[in-house]
Amino acid sequence: MTKPKASLKSSLRKTVIGAYRARGKGKSNLWLVTSIKTNQDWILPSDRQLVHWIYYLETNQDVIDFDLAPEPILSHDDNEVRSTELDAIVNLKNKHQEWHEVKAGKGKDGATNRSQFLAQAAASSKNQASYLRFDDDDLKSKVKVSMRWLKPISFASVIKGQEHLQCRTVLVMHLKNLKSGNIRQILDLMTEYDSDVVIGLISRLAIEGILNVDLNKCTFGLLSPWKYHG
Repeated sequence: MTKPKASLKSSLRKTVIGAYRARGKGKSNLWLVTSIKTNQDWILPSDRQLVHWIYYLETNQDVIDFDLAPEPILSHDDNEVRSTELDAIVNLKNKHQEWHEVKAGKGKDGATNRSQFLAQAAASSKNQASYLRFDDDDLKSKVKVSMRWLKPISFASVIKGQEHLQCRTVLVMHLKNLKSGNIRQILDLMTEYDSDVVIGLISRLAIEGILNVDLNKCTFGLLSPWKYHG
């Protein structure tokens, strides 16, 4: 008798449970997020990872795509060959690649995790990738704007897998004509379409880098300013 395949929801539930148990005695938050840029779900094991994903990856217009669960890499530190795991491998628009590591604490050159640092830095150099480490000094100042991005990311997630080609074509036409403005102006021009779909598409275009939505000074809403990049 053929064993029935597990449903997507069941498989995802098992993955989340596995990640939760893998924390051991750690008490950090676990985040299940939907990435528009990579068109898939990711499990993030901490608040630091969440901020890093939002600010430096998902909404970074220089980033094309990324992998948050890359295969372990083999390298060597001062004493031995070792296997080490990166937090992200990132592909940029300029065709360059970055390797990211997210760490708790402050200061990148301290004794803590020095062996890991040397191994990853050596491997990235060999592979002609830039090696970047993100600690609390890097992430703390990005928390506020990152949390503001959760709302548009959610809007974009609701229409994940839906093209809405006609609505998108009309939306892009208005964006090209106006060049800049706020979200209310766009909704006023597109009353024949579902406003949630329009906002979802605006959010998607912002993540894709076609539209620049400035959330540095205000939360995402009808008065949020935008500029068309094309």
